[in-house]
Amino acid sequence: MKYHLITFGCQMNVADSAEMGRHLEVQGVSQTAKLEEAQVVVVNTCTVRQQAENRALSQIGRLRNWKVQDPRRVLIVAGCAATRLQHTLKQRFPHVDLITPATEIARFLELVEKVLQERWSFLAESDEAFEGKTPPKLDAGATAYVTIMRGCNYHCSYCIVPSVRGREVYRPLADILSEIGTRVREGAKEVLLLGQTVNSYKAEVDFAGLLRAVDQINGLHRIRFMSPHPRHMRERVIQAMAECRKVCEHLHLPVQSGSDRILQLMQRYYTATHYLQAVRKLRETISELTLTTDIIVGYPTETEDDFRATLELIETVGFDGLFVFKYSPRPGTESARVPDDIPTAIKEERLQRVLQLAERLSHDRHARLLGTHQEVLIDSVKNGHAYGRTRTNTRVRVPSTGVAVGDLIPVILETMHQDAFAGRRMS
Repeated sequence: MKYHLITFGCQMNVADSAEMGRHLEVQGVSQTAKLEEAQVVVVNTCTVRQQAENRALSQIGRLRNWKVQDPRRVLIVAGCAATRLQHTLKQRFPHVDLITPATEIARFLELVEKVLQERWSFLAESDEAFEGKTPPKLDAGATAYVTIMRGCNYHCSYCIVPSVRGREVYRPLADILSEIGTRVREGAKEVLLLGQTVNSYKAEVDFAGLLRAVDQINGLHRIRFMSPHPRHMRERVIQAMAECRKVCEHLHLPVQSGSDRILQLMQRYYTATHYLQAVRKLRETISELTLTTDIIVGYPTETEDDFRATLELIETVGFDGLFVFKYSPRPGTESARVPDDIPTAIKEERLQRVLQLAERLSHDRHARLLGTHQEVLIDSVKNGHAYGRTRTNTRVRVPSTGVAVGDLIPVILETMHQDAFAGRRMS
């Protein structure tokens, strides 16, 4: 029996899909990249934005034909859209066999085991197929995604995540370290620690203590994490980032807006001044740090002055890169209760102004990297090129001859391109 994963959304969903895949493999179900070979399909959905939710729902609809071809096949819908729409999904898609909300991922093994036993006669299979099973290997290449917490205690007015993932719950430290150790033995060189507000982690240790513990794992070369909240970017965390040699010199720190009025409406619980103070402390402590962020334009009632405040903050920080989104209301969020009063044309115009500023800042900063020597962790090889990232998250490509995924190689950066620097491997 084989399963096929279809994942929409963020790195948290990628990690959740990997966890669900491991549960299936414990049941003797192996993974396939080909839909037509699968007896089990898991669609892990996203609902942060309407477009992502719509893509997932369209995919579920298209799987009706796959199910009709063999009624014994099992279709599982998981993730955040499964939480938000769990009471209507089955009515809309009667060919779905199991709906597992994001809040119930801990019960996935129990739920899927029941469905599989109802649909397939496991007793008819050889007992040997389940004997001597080792923990299934996660084929994640150079980077292992490891979830350290789930849920969110904040209620940003535009965000659906707290209502579909619940309040924060923290994974025990020993479990986190054990999984990272396993992934390193499987070949991972880098770990990406994941949480909705990852730096609010607090179990036996706080997030700073977790970074220090992970830093001690033998064979691990790099540590990254996503997504931190500015309110939790405290002195202890910044010091741990600076002192742990494996923590990479890159931070994605969402700001969303540079206007204090809009930040208050968004319920972000910080001001532009507080954000800039955190950035100043980070750069004073970690000299080579690169910063990226998220920006939302066109939030309800956003004025031109509010938007200019965002442009000023972007210019002041000098971000190395950013992701910018046009606001769109999500049903079930607080902001969806007020009129979406910024015309689409103005949202688009503001988005383009942010992108133009970001491109200028990024070009100026990246130009200073030409000719520098960098350590690159290779994460993919295709079409005669090997691709990887520096510790500061700069994308680099080199000729693929003699290079494999997971290699850490010294590279000199020679030319800039839109998607990546072109570099030459140093001997």
